[in-house]
Amino acid sequence: MPADIINGLGFKFDEVLDVKGRLSISDLFPKSKKRCGIYLLNFSDNTFYIGQAIDAVKRFSQHRKNYDNIVRYWFIEVRKEDLNEVEERLIKNAEAEGLLIINKTFVSSIIGDTDLDLIISPTEQNNWLENDIEVSNDGYDLYATVETKHKIKYRQNFDKLKLVENYQQLKRILNLYIKKCLPAFKKTELSFWALSCMPSTNIGTYPRCFCMNVNAMEVFVLGYERKTKKPFTFIILTSLFLDNNEELDRLFNNYKTLGAEQSKYRAAGADQIRFHFSDLDELETMLLTEPKIINSIKELNLRLMRKGGTIYSPFHCFDLAKDVLE
Repeated sequence: MPADIINGLGFKFDEVLDVKGRLSISDLFPKSKKRCGIYLLNFSDNTFYIGQAIDAVKRFSQHRKNYDNIVRYWFIEVRKEDLNEVEERLIKNAEAEGLLIINKTFVSSIIGDTDLDLIISPTEQNNWLENDIEVSNDGYDLYATVETKHKIKYRQNFDKLKLVENYQQLKRILNLYIKKCLPAFKKTELSFWALSCMPSTNIGTYPRCFCMNVNAMEVFVLGYERKTKKPFTFIILTSLFLDNNEELDRLFNNYKTLGAEQSKYRAAGADQIRFHFSDLDELETMLLTEPKIINSIKELNLRLMRKGGTIYSPFHCFDLAKDVLE
């Protein structure tokens, strides 16, 4: 039992509540006792979950409907207005300390079986990430099976994008990203990744040509600044490429418009970095010649896919995906 970690998070290890087999903890939290705070669940397989509750009794009963193997429970009082900040901090600290937590937000990695395993085995996922072994798409063609009404939904946007002067370069860049950075890109299309075409986000200032979405976040966006017509793009990746302190210096020397900063998407966890460019030639060169960068993008996308499917599937442009991949 990781007592030091639990104490370090702010829970008192010795004040654990034995909740094995319980449907309610109402007797442990009478109405005279404060119920608003952060809780730590310990399951029988020695995994953990950190969450927030305005009413600890109600929240426990909700968890109990989904999990029958909760055995231990810790709780610390937190003001309602501080719940989000404290929960995020404790989840990130717990993961960094090596606690096996099953949370899906604010964490980098997912423990246990996932929906992605049903179409790409864990072995295939690992070989794709660690050994660069491509996962086969043979025998699968989503475009051929989708109803016409779904294909034409964003066709007008697609027709407009094709008129953009540098569309051929955009296609090359997207082709590189999809084929290099998304596992079994045909099998995972729509369910685990979605590609929007000329979405309306920031259309008055920074119109977007496309946006690649995985899970609940934007991982690759490309567009232009309306005033100057200057292109912009950003990609989210992990710190896997940082073998040493000189790596960023080398990248900045090689790519003059590259900028890097910490990214803060809930879905990506603590380990996420945002690269942005204002020169598409530099971006294309990076995708062609920087295997460590590619591996970092792959790691980020695989983590997100293991957390679940994309919420952006209703905005997927089938025509753009098909044109890029052909």
